[in-house]
Amino acid sequence: MYRIGALFVAMLLSLAWQAPASASGDFSCTQEWKLKHQSMTGCADMAILGPANDTRVNLSLLLLDKRTGKPGGDGPVPPLALFDWPTFRKVYFPQPGPSADTSYAEGEGSRCRSNDSGTAAFAAALGAARQVPETERALLIATRRALQPNCTGANADAGVADRVKSTTGKAFARYLQGANAFYGGDYDIAAARFASLHGADQPWLRETGDYMLGRVEVNRAQVNAFDEYGYPKPAAQADTRVIAAAEAALHAYLSAYPRGLYAASARGLLRRVYWLGGRDDRLVAEYAALFAQGGVDGGALADEIDNKLLPRLKIADTTDPILLALLDLARMRDNEGNMLGSSDAPPITLAELEAQRDRFAASPALFTYLLAAHAYFVQGKPEAVLKLIPDAARQADFSYLQFSGQMLRGAALDAVKDRNARGFWIEMLAGAKRPFQRPAIELALALHDERAGALDGLFASGSPLRAPDLREILLTNVAGPVLLRRQARDAQAPKHERDVALFTLLYKDLTRGAYRDFLADQAMIPPGAPTDGNLYGEQPPIGIFTQAKGVGDYDCPALKEMVRQLAGDPLNARARLCLGDFMRVTGFDGYPLDSKPPADQLGGTPSLFPGSPFSRLEIYKAIIADPKAPAPDKAYALFRAINCYATSGNNSCGGTEVVIAQRKAWFQRLKKEYPTSRWAQELRYYW
Repeated sequence: MYRIGALFVAMLLSLAWQAPASASGDFSCTQEWKLKHQSMTGCADMAILGPANDTRVNLSLLLLDKRTGKPGGDGPVPPLALFDWPTFRKVYFPQPGPSADTSYAEGEGSRCRSNDSGTAAFAAALGAARQVPETERALLIATRRALQPNCTGANADAGVADRVKSTTGKAFARYLQGANAFYGGDYDIAAARFASLHGADQPWLRETGDYMLGRVEVNRAQVNAFDEYGYPKPAAQADTRVIAAAEAALHAYLSAYPRGLYAASARGLLRRVYWLGGRDDRLVAEYAALFAQGGVDGGALADEIDNKLLPRLKIADTTDPILLALLDLARMRDNEGNMLGSSDAPPITLAELEAQRDRFAASPALFTYLLAAHAYFVQGKPEAVLKLIPDAARQADFSYLQFSGQMLRGAALDAVKDRNARGFWIEMLAGAKRPFQRPAIELALALHDERAGALDGLFASGSPLRAPDLREILLTNVAGPVLLRRQARDAQAPKHERDVALFTLLYKDLTRGAYRDFLADQAMIPPGAPTDGNLYGEQPPIGIFTQAKGVGDYDCPALKEMVRQLAGDPLNARARLCLGDFMRVTGFDGYPLDSKPPADQLGGTPSLFPGSPFSRLEIYKAIIADPKAPAPDKAYALFRAINCYATSGNNSCGGTEVVIAQRKAWFQRLKKEYPTSRWAQELRYYW
């Protein structure tokens, strides 16, 4: 049988989120189910502009508000209140296939890029050049297809130019020679060949030649521009002559072809040149111009800004409201989560924020939101939030900035215990039409109702709480037996929710001493229920509670018989030891159903299920201390209690810790009082 605990550990390990830059999450984390996040973790992003968000999420939320057309994303939207950047990106900016990738976030300007689209464009241009004979056209296309930009050196047919006789055909051949040299790293020859196309009679050749001149110079600028770890060397070490040549070539192309085939690519390359040369002023201006265009929504752009600009950008370096907002929100993180600059930097002060007011003259709503965010996250003054953000819960469709403001207002209402807080959240639901907005409101509602003791209403018919993860957190951490039983039987509930409710009910029946209820609730286990898996997987292993054979080392009966014995006598020492063995063998030690989230998180209120969390160690202690317990049971209890600390010295059985002196005394007692027992003879050490 697969150990439940091992699967749970695997599930936790799967929650490691990776992001590429210092402005964003770059380490594993566990999600905290609450509204107020001030530490950046990488997996607690929300559809609310906030300090804890990955900076790329905050940037995207602001840019998406400028997007025209449909408010939703381009990919399927999971019902998540908390998410990470890759999840958000899949919804709004699904990654194109490798052949179509024009990302300039990583490796932009490199000659090592897919050339499928270039081959197609070359073939199309050659097809339009009627003055090139068919035989030459076939030869040139075949040569282009053989050209692979894999940075392993030139690999096209170098003699193709000698076999092409027509004037236009020779121009296409010179392009191939230039491309071959470019991919082989011979930039001087590449530049000469592409420059020779400037006067070509074929439009595609003229434009592409000018563009490739820019790419040549960018790649030339990248030679020796990075250290052994792949990071750019300081701008002071950059070759200013080469940087200037690359900038001039790209400006020349953009001047000649402002809306050309490669205009977007050329601007991306130009940004890279500014980055390599340490020209942050020009880099900031380029990004600000992109923001002003509206409709800029690429995930690649967010990655690029996060990697190339934000790690070295300071508030004094820009007047752009979007960039300022990103920096301000990052400065509202607590010290541990502030990844922009020194981790010792204090949070931004209200005076520092107020000093930026003039720079937000064109974006007053954004500035007001930043003031409210500072009041909520940094100052801890919900009353100030209520003064700054008026009630606008009833909207047909929230922009992300509007949504963020109203979410702050709702959180402030809850913080001051306003009696209208729940009604405010309900009113917001109708306008939450964009990805990840509704689940955020549902999290707020769930937190409110949990703390109001209104859990049953969240699971009533027509409940606004739909997000599966939120419902299951409440079931596993707070729900009492009546609600769990109801949800386990509710044919209208999703199957996974029913299974989670039944698994939780059976586990807590068994471990909280509700033995008669366990025997009755076993009837709800469907035939063939799985015994492998974990509570958070697709199929919770409900079948593990139908175990037909005893487990462990103590000649235990089947689970049902053992529970019958406990139902008749809850203090039956042997049956309790067998329950301990069942929990040990099935991997239930340290199971999450025996722990609670922090009080400020969803599921953090006291459990409504009677009884205390299970601990094998406490069972063993009780039997060791029981003068009426049979000698064999005492010996096994001593053996198991000592083994709770094997072999690391750390307790794996739960309960109150026992000092090593007591474990030594147990060891000596086992050896002295029960020397002939199997357990005394097997145990050679204590830990």
